[in-house]
Order: sequence, then structure tokens, then C-alpha cells
Amino acid sequence: MTTNFSKISFTGLMCASISLFFLFGTNSFAQLYTPDRVPKLIDDLPVFFKPLEIQLLSDTSDGLLNSFTLLNAGLIASGATTPVSLSQNRRRFKYLQQHALLSIPYLLHTEHRAAEIFYYLHRQILRRFETRPVTLLDLWTRGHYNCITASYLYFIFARRYDLPVAVVETPMHAYIRLNTRPSLVIELTLPKRGFGFSQTRDDVLSNLLNAGLITPYDLSISGIDALFKAYRERQRILTPVQILAVFFYNRALAAYEHRDMPYAFQYALAAHLIHPEDARYRRLTRNFALAYATALRRDGETESLQAITAFLQDFAQ
Repeated sequence: MTTNFSKISFTGLMCASISLFFLFGTNSFAQLYTPDRVPKLIDDLPVFFKPLEIQLLSDTSDGLLNSFTLLNAGLIASGATTPVSLSQNRRRFKYLQQHALLSIPYLLHTEHRAAEIFYYLHRQILRRFETRPVTLLDLWTRGHYNCITASYLYFIFARRYDLPVAVVETPMHAYIRLNTRPSLVIELTLPKRGFGFSQTRDDVLSNLLNAGLITPYDLSISGIDALFKAYRERQRILTPVQILAVFFYNRALAAYEHRDMPYAFQYALAAHLIHPEDARYRRLTRNFALAYATALRRDGETESLQAITAFLQDFAQ
């Protein structure tokens, strides 16, 4: 396929999973937190985490889900932060999952099962792809999704069918890989041709452009070959806990869009606490802490400002 990139145009804000702001220059930063430090750190700061969020942050401090299921963890990280909200959203998911189990025979060949789940999700749940930050909760209310929420949803369904799948992150995107021989790419952002999606240069960049995940300006600055090279070379498999960090990152971006600095900082901090080795979340936490401090200074919130200032001083070390 030949793509004329100069003729492609779109409007969009950002990839809600991985922004091009983080495309180059990401470094590793290992700063692990122990479970008992998470509540203490939160108690010292002007943040407003719900009890379920604090439990999730403590549970994932070792990089594993120990007390939460994939579904419950994803829902809490997406904003189902009360027992009632969590229960309601879990029931909606369970209904869809049971319906899928009746619709998709388990004894199908691996690739056929994987394909049926892909098409089932697009028939029943995934209605509209968004470039702006959305959460798992947007799936039930409006059918809106982005690359990471759709991939996590697919991951949960696929695990129920014992399918060998992984969520793969690139600097610009996220998708599902079915680990068969040969492996298959499952691109949830393409309802009609996403199963077994081709990863040739033109196909990949055309999809990212049309989805609003990169811009013609990005291509003119970095170049087609450089963007595709970054896409291919810097792919990594995300663990379920690392996906939760992306969910909190999405919520931080959404809060920042609405100029809600307390929650922008709070959710950036959550992403960092869950995945402290990733320097992207560390930088985001620092930037949003600075923005929060500016808002606190403007509003004369002296005590909260002192807490954020002390955090920034400690954070820089």
C-alpha cells in the first residue's frame, strides 16, 4: 500500500495512552516504594484519594496484583472508586462476558477464538475511538474507547479463553499481540481490518495519522523513517500493573485539560507510584506538582503549598 502522507489531515488532541511528548529521551528510573510508604506519602500531601485507590496503590507497590482481580483493578484505576460504583461497573462487565461465553464457542481454534472476541467487542461495546483521554467507564456509558482501554478489555476477555495474548506499548500507541506462530497483531482501533493488522511502515503510519495519534507536523520534524523506527524498536510488553499506571496517567491528562490541578497531580502521582521505574511518570508528576503549587500560591493555600514544596524538594533528590 502506498500512502500519500501530505494529503492526510485530521483533528485530535493526543493519544490517550502514550503521548508523543514522550517519544524520545525516556530514561529508566528505579525508585521502588514499599506498601507502608504509600499511605504515609499520601497522608503528607494535599491529595484526595479514595480508600479503594489507596488500597490499589499499596497492593501494586511490588509490581503485582495480589488482592485485586484484573477487572476490579482496572475499574478502580479508571474511576470506579466507591464500592457501589465498583459493583455496578463489575456487573455490567460480567453480563457482557457471560453473553460472550454463550456467543463464542470455547473449542474454536485459537486464532478463530481471538477473531471472534475482536468482532464481538466491536459489535457489543466498542462504538467510537477517541484520541482524548477516556477510561474503562466510558465503555459502558457511551462506548467510547482508546487504544489502551480497548486493549485491556480485550486482554481480560482473552484471558478468560486462555488465549496467549499480550498488551504491547509503543511510543505512540498500544495494541494486542496474539502469541501464536507466527504472532498476530490485533489493532482494536480498526473495527474492520484490525485483526491480523499489517505492520508495514505505510500501514502503521497511515493508521496512526488517521487515528490522530501522530500529526503531519510530527512527520515533518522527525521524518517517516525515524517515527517508524521508534515505533518498531521501542515496543514493550506491558504488565497488567503497568497498564493501570497508564489509566491513572489518562485521568491526570483529563484533569489537566479541565485545569483541575489537584487531581492532575494526584493521578500523575498514582501513575508514578504504580510504575516508578518509568521516567515519563516521574516527569509528569513533577510538572503537575509545579502547576499545583502555582495554583495553591495564587489561592493563598499556605499549608498545602508547603506540603507540595517539600514534596518537590524531596522528589528532586
